[in-house]
Amino acid sequence: MLSPHQAIDQDFLLRFPDGLQDAAWQALARKHRSVDSVITLCRQGLAAATMQQALDNGNLAAISETCRQIIGRSTTVSTFEKMAFRNYLGFRDVHLPFAQALYRLLHQFGPDSFADFVEVLQLCRNDGNANPAKWPVVTCFLAYSQPDVHVCIKPTTIKKVAARLGVDIAYRPLPNFDTYSRVQAMVRDFRQQSVLAREQNNIIAQAIMYCTV
Repeated sequence: MLSPHQAIDQDFLLRFPDGLQDAAWQALARKHRSVDSVITLCRQGLAAATMQQALDNGNLAAISETCRQIIGRSTTVSTFEKMAFRNYLGFRDVHLPFAQALYRLLHQFGPDSFADFVEVLQLCRNDGNANPAKWPVVTCFLAYSQPDVHVCIKPTTIKKVAARLGVDIAYRPLPNFDTYSRVQAMVRDFRQQSVLAREQNNIIAQAIMYCTV
């Protein structure tokens, strides 16, 4: 009897017989070709030294513009969420706390920095069109900055994956460190047990999982 992880591999291969080299998979990947540019934006524009220098110089516009491009190009963030993030950055008084919280999230990652970042994204929540404190927005900065370590969470899909694997991710709509850590562990475990995902980063591993639910 196949394990849940092996069953995902099998279902993926039923759809893409040649695995990650399958022509249909490659065509699907081309629809998400912006991923590489988003990773580059994160690694260059949100590197620790770059962000620290911008914070020291008060050059918040550079960080905000980089983040606007990251969210704008990310295929894991919905149109509604992209609009909410743009509207959020329209409030200039959030730029400093946003940049500070994002720096801590990316470079001092932990329960406190995660919670602080979510809280900062809620600063404009009284404006229903400027509340980007959603799972895809919060986690895309992490996932594209360190795709071998972090994960991007799309709620509907990740809940289906968790149900298929029999994993309790303690899902809550508001992004939180506990759920994030559980999803991160679930993806890490899948990479360890999946033949297809074993040598891939979390972005590819999650794509494999998502194609089977």
